[in-house]
Amino acid sequence: MPTDHSRISTDIDFEQEGFQTGTLRVPHSVDRSAYGHIPIPIAVLKRGDGPTALLTGGNHGDEYEGPIALMKLLQRMLSMQISGRLIA
Repeated sequence: MPTDHSRISTDIDFEQEGFQTGTLRVPHSVDRSAYGHIPIPIAVLKRGDGPTALLTGGNHGDEYEGPIALMKLLQRMLSMQISGRLIA
């Protein structure tokens, strides 16, 4: 049974034109608090119609090259001329 509901929340509007930064808030419960979350940084650039590309890094805690490359990309995203949506 498909559902449109996710426990992950964000203040990012994926349909909004332009550049946005924020976090994905992934619920995480520990013994000391049942109301915690793990913040995951996110940036979205949307300009016009076109495909969506998702870039991720940091899947393995001992590999730092991906997050460094994404941070360098984030510094350039605002000036990029694209057609579609880029999510990092």
